Amino acid sequence: MLKPNQISGTSAAYITAALLIFLQDAFAQSKPYRGAEYRTKASYTYGRFEVRMKSAAGSGILTTLFTFHDTPPFSVANWNEIDIEIMGRYSNEAQYNTITPGQVNHVYEDTLKFNPHLSFHVYAFEWTADYVAWFVDGYEVHRQTGAHIATLTREQKIMMNMWQPASVGWAGAFDPATLPFYGYYDWVKYYAYTPGAGDNFTLQWTDNFDSWDQNRWDKATHTFDGNNSQFIPENIVFRNGYMILCLTTPEATGYRGSTILDLDITAPYLVWARAEDDKFKVFFSEEVQETSAEAISNYTIAGETIQSATLLPGNKVVELKTDTLDLAKKYVLVATGIKDRSPAALQMGLQFTTVSNNLPLPIKIKVGGDEEFDFLPDQNWGYYQEYGASGGASRQRDPGTTISGTDQPALYQTEREGINFYRVRVPDGKYRVTFMIADSEHEAAGHRTFDVYAEGNLILDNLDIVAEVGMNTALEKIISDLQVADGVLDLYFKSQSDLPILSALKIERLVTTGVESEHPVPQRFNLQVYPNPFNPSTKVVFTLDKSDRVEISLFDITGRFVEKLVEGFHQAGTHSHILDAAQLSAGMYFVRMKVGERGQQAKKIVYLK
Repeated sequence: MLKPNQISGTSAAYITAALLIFLQDAFAQSKPYRGAEYRTKASYTYGRFEVRMKSAAGSGILTTLFTFHDTPPFSVANWNEIDIEIMGRYSNEAQYNTITPGQVNHVYEDTLKFNPHLSFHVYAFEWTADYVAWFVDGYEVHRQTGAHIATLTREQKIMMNMWQPASVGWAGAFDPATLPFYGYYDWVKYYAYTPGAGDNFTLQWTDNFDSWDQNRWDKATHTFDGNNSQFIPENIVFRNGYMILCLTTPEATGYRGSTILDLDITAPYLVWARAEDDKFKVFFSEEVQETSAEAISNYTIAGETIQSATLLPGNKVVELKTDTLDLAKKYVLVATGIKDRSPAALQMGLQFTTVSNNLPLPIKIKVGGDEEFDFLPDQNWGYYQEYGASGGASRQRDPGTTISGTDQPALYQTEREGINFYRVRVPDGKYRVTFMIADSEHEAAGHRTFDVYAEGNLILDNLDIVAEVGMNTALEKIISDLQVADGVLDLYFKSQSDLPILSALKIERLVTTGVESEHPVPQRFNLQVYPNPFNPSTKVVFTLDKSDRVEISLFDITGRFVEKLVEGFHQAGTHSHILDAAQLSAGMYFVRMKVGERGQQAKKIVYLK
């Protein structure tokens, strides 16, 4: 036997590595069960991660979609992870978690309105520098915006796994006699994130799990402390367009289950409702049947008489018209008898939800701090919020700072610095927006400059507060012709030098008379398509500054003509066309608009199935 001082450096490294492999293998083989983990070869920073799956039911197990930073050398100090974990012990719960440096958990337990183990549902999360948000069946259910989000900066691999945790308190007691368990995955999708105008999440790829794509995915062969199973390739099985993750004994690995059933057995459920102007909008979890959705007898709102019910394009939102809606009141909406579009026409039982009321106009918001005068307080944006910011943080100016050029200097004593987005829910229409800003940090021009986009259009180019009014002076920038056509005013702040800032916002609806009130005239022609991505229909909205001939066509990704959407002479104003892609293949398309001899615009759209 060689003594330590007789082993060369190369031989010592080889023996150490061999010993480590031996110990790891021995550790793995000591695990009583066999699990599965599927993970991408590539790593990603920010994006939307989406899966359609049916989880496994059973105490002591879980089925997952998550991202994880595993670039060596491994360190708890570098921990970055974002999770969707469907716990087998519960019939109506999903857990969402971010794990930040130091292995700090930020867990949220979500009560689902269905049993995730009985049928397939779509789960997703969005990861940006400003927030992580989780979605179920297309609707946001939870959002994290705390300081810990800023520490999620490391690239992460997309992973799905099934295993048996040692923690009984977390996963529940486990009985080996209940093995095997199977988690079913229909597809997974990755969308890249690009801050700014337009569609911030763009579909990059979809894997339909027809087979193992060895260029994109690895089958894991490891384990870890607290995991009672060893991951093995044999427990990742592809069958009939599904990936199956298996949890088994060492002696009976692989999929030994029956034919995979992918049936809609869940009736639609009521997600939420909003009131705006003279109508209520009711949002359902899935596409609903027109006849039942438009029967006004299926809805009750105390104190209101429902005049009509209209199913909107996309078949998931119903618009209820009334004559006496008062946005100062609090409403509860009751719905029943709504059926889905499955062959079984599954019918929803009695459900109710508190109605969110649109903010009364004009809307004034103190973006940088607490409520002041008649200005609403600052808050972070969320799916069920009426307004809020993404990115940045509130900053208090030096109490001795005097802001000139305004009769309301208190509004400028705070600001949100580093703001990326600001969103406000408003009825469709035309608006005047006032940005209230002051710079108390820079004395000279050129040190803080930024762009502002509204509804995807650049409205303030290279804004330099000090260059316009000087230091410690209030600046109001008014944009008086912003058209909102999707119910949300979207503002995006893009830094050129230093960080964008904003102290307050005022949003006023423009009221015109006659023909202009129905067809506001834009300053130029423009094309919008929303929602995007969509399934199976979307709205093509085009605006004209003057009457002209319009031709709008649909092309596939190769540039091949698909169909003519709009053709003919149109008056100045805003017009729309519903694009129904139900008969088309899923994928990327282009919508092109030609306006007379004046030019053309094109939009990239994504049809998802």
